[in-house]
Amino acid sequence: MGIRIEQDFPAVLKTPENKLLEYGTGCASIADGYVEFKSEFVPLFKMGTRLRIVRVKDEVETQVFTGEVYLSSEKMLRLVSVRDEVLPGAISAYLYDVKFTGSASAMILPQEQPRKFFSFGSRQETVPVWQEFPVTVYALSLGRLKFTCSVPLAQGQRFTMTVGDPPLLEDITLEVELPVAFGEGETGSYRCRILDLFGENQRRLEELLRELSLAANKAFPPAAGSATAPASPGAVPPEP
Repeated sequence: MGIRIEQDFPAVLKTPENKLLEYGTGCASIADGYVEFKSEFVPLFKMGTRLRIVRVKDEVETQVFTGEVYLSSEKMLRLVSVRDEVLPGAISAYLYDVKFTGSASAMILPQEQPRKFFSFGSRQETVPVWQEFPVTVYALSLGRLKFTCSVPLAQGQRFTMTVGDPPLLEDITLEVELPVAFGEGETGSYRCRILDLFGENQRRLEELLRELSLAANKAFPPAAGSATAPASPGAVPPEP
């Protein structure tokens, strides 16, 4: 839980009232209960001052750490007595590990058969055909998906997919962002953009991602006597 935050991450330093103070990087020690903020210049604060370190991904605020200043220097600040809240933006900013089988449909060029040694005549033109094929989805966010299959797909290619049984996502349209093929006849891996997400597809995916986001990112326990971490004003909503 929260393992990702133990490495450096883009961050902003803010007051409890959500006023921006500085841009930099953050990291945390969950075991020792502190979060640090580093930058070329960090304002100096008295010990015990309450501040926030906000984790950011592609300009989306994904998690906020609130605590009290324990160390303060010109390039580093450490907060202790830390509480954190995973923000709604985390479900769109990060890909989460999953394992779902599914099926996809796309226009595929048939694999060209090798020509016989003494064959004559002009080569016939290959025409794409609509093909359905199995896939394994291994990563998801609100706007992206990664999967493997044995069918070659091109960058920019659009196709449809149904994920899960019963379906988590049904007949969604995707576009290949990055194909990574491992050789002819072998499994390829693809990162895709989700082009249409609405209705039950969006509801089911958001519910799953909220659970995965908390499991992957939540790091510090809530305050004593509170069932959840304190709410943060100015939380960034998920991307459409």
